[in-house]
Amino acid sequence: MEKTFLKTSRLNQFLETLRLFGELHGPTVSESGVHRFSQLHDPAELQLDYRRTQIPPKKYLLPFREEILHYASGSYSEGYAGAGDLVLFGVHSCDLEGIAYLDRVFLAEPVDTGYATRRSRLTLIGISCEPDDFCFCTEGMESSSCDLFLDAVADGFHLSSHSARGTALLTAAEQLLEEGPPPVPRPSGPRLLPQDPQLRFSEHPLWRKFASTCVSCGACSVCCPTCYCFDVREYPSLSGGGTRIREWDNCLFASHGEVAGANLRPDRLDRLRYRFLHKYCGFTPLQGVTSCVGCGRCKEVCPVGIDLRELTAPPEREER
Repeated sequence: MEKTFLKTSRLNQFLETLRLFGELHGPTVSESGVHRFSQLHDPAELQLDYRRTQIPPKKYLLPFREEILHYASGSYSEGYAGAGDLVLFGVHSCDLEGIAYLDRVFLAEPVDTGYATRRSRLTLIGISCEPDDFCFCTEGMESSSCDLFLDAVADGFHLSSHSARGTALLTAAEQLLEEGPPPVPRPSGPRLLPQDPQLRFSEHPLWRKFASTCVSCGACSVCCPTCYCFDVREYPSLSGGGTRIREWDNCLFASHGEVAGANLRPDRLDRLRYRFLHKYCGFTPLQGVTSCVGCGRCKEVCPVGIDLRELTAPPEREER
């Protein structure tokens, strides 16, 4: 039997082995009590019983703000900062699927240079989780969108490799592993499927209900693992040069739809519908691909309790 079982008592030693592959980050708790992904200076900081972090791990691949171009005296240079090797430990399957979706967006031609650089130096280690009332992903699913996945059981973890890098991790930790019983299959839960935007969403009465309460705070987009709207701004300097900055934007903000003095989505209802159709129906070339991974962040952070899952409920049959 292959040695792929890690006892809980050896987890700290395993974490030290991971440091050989890059700077180690994982789920921790901030001073204000918020779960987040941050650097692990001490194994005691690790919080593997978390449900979700406030900001998803997309922050490692799409920084909130980054310099993408610097220009001076007629010359231009890319401003992407070099990223070091990083190991992200303890990522739930929903967030792994979120990164897999972003890969399809930013690694397709033309490849985004900054994203590709950071992605190539990121080692992803997933872990199973227990869903709560906000979750609606496939319960217990093991995502293959990682290098190594840990399936937690009572006294340890079953490790499975999904890449050459994951196999290298197993080899490095070989002395810590032993044979163990096969993992117990977890039940599968419901998963939202891609929706046809022409089917029923265009004039659905729930849109007006949601628009009447939405405050356009944008929290749902900020915390979403697959939202990637950004704006590009130029900041000239007095010396004649300047920088070009890319920073997160939000499709729920009124300014997001402004183009050449006109606003393509001036109403809150239009912006809500736009975000939902993008999330559940996709855009070319990912037409029909659902980018919602069921992490439940949007429902948890919404200050007015909007739950767009209501729109995916089967339509009632019309009485004849």
